[in-house]
Amino acid sequence: MSWYRHGLAAATVLGLGWMTCFGLSSVLWAQSKRSATPTASAPLVWPLPPDKPRIRFLESFSNNFDIEPRKKLSWVDRLVGKPDPNVPEYFLRPSGVAADSRERVLIAAAQVATVFILDRQRQTVLRLRGDRGLFFKNPLGIAVDAQDNFYVADPVLRMVLKFSPEGQLLATVGPQAGLRNPTFLALDEPRRRLFVVDSHLHQVLVFDLDTLNLVRRVGRRGEGEGEFNYPVGIGVARDGTFAVSDTGSCSVQVFSPTFVLLRRFGKQGTRPGDFVRPKGVAFDSEGHIYVVDAAFNNFQIFNQQGQVLLFVGSYGQQPGMFNLPLGIYIDRRDRIYVSDQLNHRVQVFQFLGGN
Repeated sequence: MSWYRHGLAAATVLGLGWMTCFGLSSVLWAQSKRSATPTASAPLVWPLPPDKPRIRFLESFSNNFDIEPRKKLSWVDRLVGKPDPNVPEYFLRPSGVAADSRERVLIAAAQVATVFILDRQRQTVLRLRGDRGLFFKNPLGIAVDAQDNFYVADPVLRMVLKFSPEGQLLATVGPQAGLRNPTFLALDEPRRRLFVVDSHLHQVLVFDLDTLNLVRRVGRRGEGEGEFNYPVGIGVARDGTFAVSDTGSCSVQVFSPTFVLLRRFGKQGTRPGDFVRPKGVAFDSEGHIYVVDAAFNNFQIFNQQGQVLLFVGSYGQQPGMFNLPLGIYIDRRDRIYVSDQLNHRVQVFQFLGGN
């Protein structure tokens, strides 16, 4: 079934107690006790040797000094007792994450109501808290188009806000378009679509990317096929197929570009392929589906038929470990960005291919 079979065989499931999809769970998955912090001689990969690696840890971003150079104090400053200006600014409770064509990393940090734009080439961090008198309350989902305009969902504002690459507010979509609690976003640029998950409407709202007019609603509240119960995450494949994580039913539903339900996979449980609190969803270049689970502190990878291939992560603070992960984004080079909320960082991985 899977080129990840041996990686799954190494799985250990802990804390098999009763739980609900909304309850806090102590269930943690660990790939193997052999996992270690990456070094130059032993990179952190999944699955572990001797199996062929499919995912490799690259780096993480937790504060401005991961990008910006530190300021130097002159001897005069030290002599007069000038305070050290190098106080780190942490990306507190990151939620949505994306990257643009300039390879800037965009992080929606909910706790400080700020979108941080990390520009490694220029060694700068742009801090965006709003524009034109409209300020973020709880920036959650984020998406970037081919022109590097970016879109931010704020459920407290009940809006999706569109910004230029430099952070100028260009347009908004809000309650007048029917939004109640927008969470995560995804773009289908070939078909000029902006997908907005609204957890309180139990629907996915589809907007025209050029006019931002509402063109379709997908789903309604329920437990049946094509219905949702507190959906959260959404991802779009290169062929226009899209997948939605449904936290209430502990499942993921996959739709065709013409909005036909193709399949539904997952259930409440504690084994590989099950879910407790599914959140962010993304596709890699080969069409595999990645689903973050905040309770398991990992992301699971599925094939196009919904069969689990591998999971990455466990509870902790070391590289490759998570504490309440939420969002996930995969760029054109198959780099995987995962927001690690309570560790206040974004971790970056590389998909190495499935052949």
